[in-house]
Amino acid sequence: MLLADWGRRAAAFGEWARGRPFAAGCLLVASGAEIMLMPVVRARLVVHTGVGGYAGFLLGLFLIAMGAAVCFAVDQRSVIAVLAVLAALAAFVLTNLGGMLIGSLTAIVGAALAFAWTPRADG
Repeated sequence: MLLADWGRRAAAFGEWARGRPFAAGCLLVASGAEIMLMPVVRARLVVHTGVGGYAGFLLGLFLIAMGAAVCFAVDQRSVIAVLAVLAALAAFVLTNLGGMLIGSLTAIVGAALAFAWTPRADG
């Protein structure tokens, strides 16, 4: 009985995810986490944070919020995508090349996917 409930919930989640730019949101959340955690990955404790440390935390949190917003506020995906690209470019300049370039590129790809996504035509 529990397995049948799991299958039904998985199908409902799949239908929900297909109705929005879910992959774009996941990429934005992953890029935000990568940019946010990059300053503390070696030290495990930030002792002296400069502009890069604070900017990394703030821009990472902002990109995570944009990733969640693109999944839940589908009508505003174009504005969110533009804001995410601007945050990714700011992260490139302010935080260790945007999380060693991986975080900024992932955010730009996720924002491009969110901007290009269109809802399915029913029928």
